[in-house]
Formats: sequence, C-alpha cells, structure tokens
Amino acid sequence: MKFNFFVIFGILLAVFGLAALLHPEIKMPAKHEELEIGPLKVPVETRRIITVPPVVGSLIIVCGAGLAFLGARKS
Repeated sequence: MKFNFFVIFGILLAVFGLAALLHPEIKMPAKHEELEIGPLKVPVETRRIITVPPVVGSLIIVCGAGLAFLGARKS
C-alpha cells in the first residue's frame, strides 16, 4: 500500500490532537532576568502557560482522521 502526503499528514494531526487532549498545557519560558540583591545576582525565569481547550484537541483528531481516510481512499 502506497502512503501519500495526505495520509501521513492526517495521522500526524490525529496524534497531535490526542497529545493535546492528554496534556492540554504547554509551558514555555517567557523571560529570563537577573535580580540584583546587594552583591548577589539571582536568576529569575518566568513561564508562559498556553492551555489547549478539549474541543480544539477533538477537532484536530477528527480533521486528521478524516484527512487520513480520504487520502487513503483517493489513492
């Protein structure tokens, strides 16, 4: 069976949608500063948390599955 681009992309979308449902929070560093307290320098890092709603994760899974199914049906 020959896989085309749409099947592979659909499977990847479904996997990312499943990951969004299982782990809905994405944490990434926003700022890295140094705080000076007298002679000491203390590093301070803040984080940005992005929350993916469950509806978006479900929609990504449905779109990925549909794309994989239609791509496999076409070839």
